[in-house]
Amino acid sequence: MAMTLEVYSTDAEAFEGAAVLAAEWLRSAGERATVALAGGRSGRGVMIALAARNDLPWERVAWFWSDERCVPADDPRSNVRLARDSLLVPRGVAATRIHPPPVGLGDPARVAAAYAGTLAGELAPGPAFDLVLLGLGRSGAIASLVPGGAALGAATAVAAVVAEEIADEPRVARITLTPPSLAAARHVLVVAVGDEKAGAVAAALADGADPARIPAALVCPSARVTWIVDRAAASTLLRDARPAGD
Repeated sequence: MAMTLEVYSTDAEAFEGAAVLAAEWLRSAGERATVALAGGRSGRGVMIALAARNDLPWERVAWFWSDERCVPADDPRSNVRLARDSLLVPRGVAATRIHPPPVGLGDPARVAAAYAGTLAGELAPGPAFDLVLLGLGRSGAIASLVPGGAALGAATAVAAVVAEEIADEPRVARITLTPPSLAAARHVLVVAVGDEKAGAVAAALADGADPARIPAALVCPSARVTWIVDRAAASTLLRDARPAGD
């Protein structure tokens, strides 16, 4: 399968490249643009790069999350807190444009159901995000869709993920966008940096990759899905790559 992969020399260049592309898509989204943010190292790097840009239609963007840990919103492990510190507060984004998961409900299933309701109302007639930002876990996870997880088979827009399914720290219950939400998005941007992600990048983009084992295979590069990685994260893939004529 032929695919395009954007490879940058450093993680900083990858984050900046992702921000440039995200800004381009958001400018073309129309009167209102909707974004689902990612957490983790890649999510933080992209958000900091976005916060430095003046070419986003800031007054037209509504902000959501692709996944969240079921911890208080002020917990250091919270993706909402990460976004507030890295992007939303530095840019002075109005509270009316910020739509976090209602983690205060406590029970992950209740949080997921309530957030699905939020998306149904805010993204109507969707739910279809203009842009979903995703990081990549070492296991091939995206958002909080983990290998073998029940959420991979969810028909709803948002699903709960129990702590027992989480292999990486922090091992807490989560909520996540589901495969139908990712499939409906107008643009998906996957960002992976660091040599610890090299195996996951190669596995996800291999021919015949199984999304049940490598969830990132759900969002392989295509007309609406772009992968941006640094050279370290691409190292295994580039080592095993064959010239186009082979």
